[in-house]
Amino acid sequence: MLGRFIYGQCSLSEAFWKFSVLGMAIAAFITRVLMILLKQTVGYNTRYLNAVWDNLSILSMNPRAFAWLCFYTAAFLALLGYSGVCITGMWRTYKEYEKSKVLAFICMAIVWGIIYFAIKTSIY
Repeated sequence: MLGRFIYGQCSLSEAFWKFSVLGMAIAAFITRVLMILLKQTVGYNTRYLNAVWDNLSILSMNPRAFAWLCFYTAAFLALLGYSGVCITGMWRTYKEYEKSKVLAFICMAIVWGIIYFAIKTSIY
């Protein structure tokens, strides 16, 4: 199913709503929740790297904080990977859509905005 999206073989509405909007919302939500849990464990540091800089040695880091740091890092990297999948899938769908290139371009621009805000809310 995701393969159809990556190769641009699904409809524009399915690619936009199902894979891009809903998929990015779920990925951003999971990453945001893990970031909040990391902040609570470390002591509400506002930046990702402060969790590492405050505990210069990862070996002496609180094991719970280290676990949340690993989960958050994995979720953030998955979010970045899925963002690449969304851009690739929407670009190929955009190229194949023949009814209205303007509508396809608007959907592509909205997906870029969704990806920007998903990554931005997952960092801070």
